[in-house]
Amino acid sequence: MIDRILKAGITASVGLMALLYVAHNIANLQQAHDFFVYTTSHADQEAYPVTLLPVPPGFLIVIAMVIVFALEGAAGLLGLYGGWKLLSLRNADVATFEAAKKWAKIAMGLAVLNWWGLFQGVAIAGYQLWQMPLGQGPFDGSWVYGAMAMMTLIYVSMREPDPAS
Repeated sequence: MIDRILKAGITASVGLMALLYVAHNIANLQQAHDFFVYTTSHADQEAYPVTLLPVPPGFLIVIAMVIVFALEGAAGLLGLYGGWKLLSLRNADVATFEAAKKWAKIAMGLAVLNWWGLFQGVAIAGYQLWQMPLGQGPFDGSWVYGAMAMMTLIYVSMREPDPAS
């Protein structure tokens, strides 16, 4: 029972974190846009001045922001829903509880895709965000947030023991 409650609570907490990040991004929309422009501009890249990904046009910046915000929002809403679903079915049989993990797994997968796939994969590696003065926060943060989501995904995915065994 304790694992079921923990799985619900941890899933919901990562979901809440994702919602808070997207809410802050939207509340600071102009600054978020400016940051996306800066991080894809190849500015302040002295250690490795050649960046293989091109500076994107403005409309691609907006599309990238929409994708990031949508992933954060979906991870947040589905994380809260998944946590609630797990908590509400904490007394259910193993098969029912296993089936209820669906939304929690999708939420954590979206969070990993966002913070490790897009931030670490595209922004950090592709645009070399790691070498920009303002890039250390997103570099560290996206690693930590992605790790939290991945650890939650692994924990939630662990099969519940069969009470008959």
